[in-house]
Amino acid sequence: MQILFIVLNDLSYLDKILEKFLDLHVRGATIIDSQGMAAAIMQNEGLLSLLSGPFARSLETNQKNSKTIFTVIPEAEKVTEVVKAVQDIISDCKKQVVGFMFTLPVSGIYPLKPKK
Repeated sequence: MQILFIVLNDLSYLDKILEKFLDLHVRGATIIDSQGMAAAIMQNEGLLSLLSGPFARSLETNQKNSKTIFTVIPEAEKVTEVVKAVQDIISDCKKQVVGFMFTLPVSGIYPLKPKK
């Protein structure tokens, strides 16, 4: 069992990825708003308008936030299938970086619910 994280900087692919999750029977995922370190530093320092240097390429002028999607996938084969599907979805993108994915092992899931 693994958890797949997708940090998506180009939000135009979000709907396609979620549709593919449904096609592949990935039924549960959580999506949170996120922000990369470069955007946070520039915003907190008030330097967003003076963006240059090493952070310049990591931020699009109209895209400062991202979405982080995570889902637990029980089968190793399914993880491989989902990762490949996401890579296929973004393969036509002209941008240098759309986001990134990574997995971590999950040793257990513990539902939180009140006692009856």
